[in-house]
Amino acid sequence: MAEGGIALNADGGLDAVRLDRARVGDWFEGQVELKGQGRDRPLAISVSSGRLDLRGATFGQGEGGAGGGPLTVALDRLQVTEGIALRGFRGSFGTRGGLTGDFSGRVNGETPVQGAAVPMAGRTAVRIQGDDAAAAFRAAGLFTRGVGGRFDLTLRPRGPGREYDGTLSIRQFRVTGVPALAELLDAISVVGLLTQLNGPGLLFSDVSGDFRLTPDALEIRDGSAVGPSLGISGAGTYRAEGAVLDLQGTISPIYMLNGIGQIFSKRREGLFGFNYRMTGAANDPRVSVNPLSILTPGMFRDIFRSEPPKLDQ
Repeated sequence: MAEGGIALNADGGLDAVRLDRARVGDWFEGQVELKGQGRDRPLAISVSSGRLDLRGATFGQGEGGAGGGPLTVALDRLQVTEGIALRGFRGSFGTRGGLTGDFSGRVNGETPVQGAAVPMAGRTAVRIQGDDAAAAFRAAGLFTRGVGGRFDLTLRPRGPGREYDGTLSIRQFRVTGVPALAELLDAISVVGLLTQLNGPGLLFSDVSGDFRLTPDALEIRDGSAVGPSLGISGAGTYRAEGAVLDLQGTISPIYMLNGIGQIFSKRREGLFGFNYRMTGAANDPRVSVNPLSILTPGMFRDIFRSEPPKLDQ
């Protein structure tokens, strides 16, 4: 559905098609202008207002035309998932061979982020960056117990569906008062770190992870958070239905000293550490720790833990 008008230039060629109201399915509604750029040149598309819901969008599912024109976008709201939207979305893109360009917005109208899009495998890969990871996560309703941190998130399309492979990196991120982490520290009797967690927070200088994202679940393949006081590795799954997780890994106290021996251990795990597992409701998981694993140097620690759970299981 569209409402608007057409303007011609002096020689009778197309100047612009201005649509005060354009609607496509149930995923886009807004103001659009199609601007002529001369004979045999593609139209320039400008979206000046409106909303777009990526969950039902059908664009960008092919390789893109060879003659795609420029696209500028100013949306009031770009819906990404059920609970995450970018408000005040602004972007400038090329469409030759796929969607390419830069964009910015505010997570649920609060925390500013910026990013870039490039075509990949017939779909679009996205990189998103921000100067305050904790504020972005809090605005998205994902994690409310962090402070600060610059983050870099990359999502690469996985097959023809709505799945992605991703990587996340955060620098200088502080965590405060997380019940599951508190229970884990209590299980290994690290009183000083418990006090720090419940006070100014635990500083993780480097948080990183590789993951697989589907519309209803997350599989962490290789996650870790390391700081001077503590190192944690983790792999497992989180399922949105029921908000349940199944996560296992190693927690290494006094990582700054313990990590010196990581040449003999797995990547980003200390020489000595406790194997742990978290299962059940994400807001109140069951935590178990294998105390014997502290006696086993890192290279042999896998003897005490099973293969991490995967979404395909």
